[in-house]
Parts: sequence; structure tokens; C-alpha cells
Amino acid sequence: MGQVFLARQKGPVGFQKLVVLKRLLPHLSEDSDFIKMFLDEARIAGNLNHPNIAQIYDLGDVDGVLFIAMEYVQGESVNQVSARANHYRKGGLPLGLKCRIIADAAAGLDHAHRARSPSGRRLGLIHRDVSPQNVLVGFNGNVKLIDFGVAKVSGKLSQTIVGTIKGKHAYMSPEQARGEELDARSDVYGLGIVFYELLTNQRLFKRDSDMATLKAVVGARVPPPSEVLPDAPKSLDGVVMKALARKREERFQSASELQLAIEDFLLAERLPGTQAHLTAFMKDLYAEELEDDRVSSEPTVIQFDPRLMREPSSPSATKVAPMQGPPGKTPARGSKAAPAGSGTPVRTRSVQAAPATKRPPGSRGNGEEPES
Repeated sequence: MGQVFLARQKGPVGFQKLVVLKRLLPHLSEDSDFIKMFLDEARIAGNLNHPNIAQIYDLGDVDGVLFIAMEYVQGESVNQVSARANHYRKGGLPLGLKCRIIADAAAGLDHAHRARSPSGRRLGLIHRDVSPQNVLVGFNGNVKLIDFGVAKVSGKLSQTIVGTIKGKHAYMSPEQARGEELDARSDVYGLGIVFYELLTNQRLFKRDSDMATLKAVVGARVPPPSEVLPDAPKSLDGVVMKALARKREERFQSASELQLAIEDFLLAERLPGTQAHLTAFMKDLYAEELEDDRVSSEPTVIQFDPRLMREPSSPSATKVAPMQGPPGKTPARGSKAAPAGSGTPVRTRSVQAAPATKRPPGSRGNGEEPES
């Protein structure tokens, strides 16, 4: 739905901050339904303030082009992290860290479900698109839930027609696949699918066609993880299978219940699964990317006029050189800020979009990945 750019916000006295700038694709900028969805995404996420949810900083337009400025998450989606760990590390992503990622995602999801408007009104928010592409793992160990573009919430500008299906088919709950009324337990099921696939390194419901996938979501047998992967502890089967109960009344009744169950498992098994462990693992797994990014993102050269200390309101006295990396260096891989498409970056009064950066094939940045 949108193009995503890495941008640098600039201010007086050399102030700088990297942000992600998202705008509607040009061919959708005249479509009122997509405009409403775009505005809804900003309005919904703007009410959410939690360490496990990517923050929205601003919503605006320049020359009639709508944009959202949001938190820059320097990291990758959970499926990309798992694939890289399987390739470069014997044993792949440790079990304790898989549990930490899902527990933190559940914490963010629970906050979204309980969110209220500034006036105190319960939003009744349902994400409806909980999938690996929308769970980011930062190189600093922070887990972030993103992309509320198809979320359901009271008071939305755009409304979903009853029976219409929104979200990625392979990560839907049975009731979502049937087009029924949803509640927060539908998102718990979606996160359960992400957890299952992370544990087993296998797709659960994905089939050759959308219809076959939906049929699998509604009726296919789900074997316990330990049955698919002998190394998976049977003590974790109960947690995963409860999250994937087809009858919603038999599931965890909230994302916080799922989070607590995972935390209890980590304590009982004495597994290294803290955020500190995840941070150390990510720094080691992405050491090359972090070093490249450290060099290429050195502070921009500032021509500073000392008179600014006496006249802090004179932005014209500060000149900022163009954003460039070292000669011969290409932008570091592994950040979720590369563009989802090509074109000239959006220019705003306070945010300058950086040149397009390349990413690994199949990755679009900031959650804008194709369903696989």
C-alpha cells in the first residue's frame, strides 16, 4: 500500500534523528478507500505507546502527498532472523530466544488490545495481520510489532464489510478465515502460528492456493511441535497448542496470558531468554552489518555558528551537509528502512528522505514484505 524510505530529521544546532517515512503509492493516492486506510493506520498507531510497538511520530502531507513519519527499527523481521541464524549458526536461533521474541510480541499485542483513546474510550483494537513480517527484531534486541494498516478499531474512517477477509491467509484464525466477527483472541491465534513456525522451521497452513490455505486454517490437523521436531520440548506443546485452539473459548483469552505462559516456561526450564541474551545474539549474528552501519552513519559534518548559542531560534545559521556515507561504501544490509518501491523520496519541512538503500531479495523494509 505504501512506499517506505529511510529519512533524516534535522533541526537546529546539528540535531538529527533517523526516521522511517511512509507514503501512499502514487497510483493509490487518489483512491479514497486507501487514503482512509492510510489515515487510520496513523491514527490507530498514534494511540499506542509501548516498547514493543513501533512508534508513530507524525502524520502530514506535502504538496498533497500524505506521509507517516515513524520509528526507525534497525533490524529484521523474525522470519529473516531465524533464516539467517539457521544458515550461520549451528542449531539456529536458540529456543530461549525464540520464546523471548514471541513473549515480547505478545506484550505489545496485549497493549494494543487494551488501548484507549486520549479521552479514555476503549478502542477495541484488533491487529488482524499478526505475521512474521510484522514482528521485527532489532539489532539491539528490541522486539517491535508493526503495521496496523488493516487493524480493526471502533471509530475508523474506513469500514470492513461483513464477510470480507483482511490479512495474510496463512496467519488467520479460523473465525477470521470464515469472515466472522473477531475479537482479540484472533490475534492470539495468529501469534500462535508465528510461534509454531519459529519453533519447527516449517510453514503450518500455507498451501498452493489461497483457497487451500483457508481450508487448512479452518480444518487441517495441527500436530504438536514436538511431533514435528523431536528436539522441541514436550513441555512447550501445551502453550503452543492452547494458542492454536480452534475454538476461541479454549485459547488463551488474552495476549498477556500467552506471554505469562511463555515466561513461566522459560523460568521452569531455566533457559537463557532475557532481552540481554537476545541483544548479545543479535549483535553477534549481525556484527558485519552493525560495523558497516556504524561507519556509514557517522554524524553529518556541521558548520556551526557560535551565535546560535545566543539565538537558538535562528535555524538559518546552521548548514547541514548532504547525507553521505564513506567513499566506496554501500549502505549496510539488515535495516527495515529500505524503500518498498522506487521514485523520488518525499521532502518535508523537517524530514529529508535519504537515497534508496538496497536490501536482500524479497525484503521490502519496515514490514512491507510480500506474503510467502
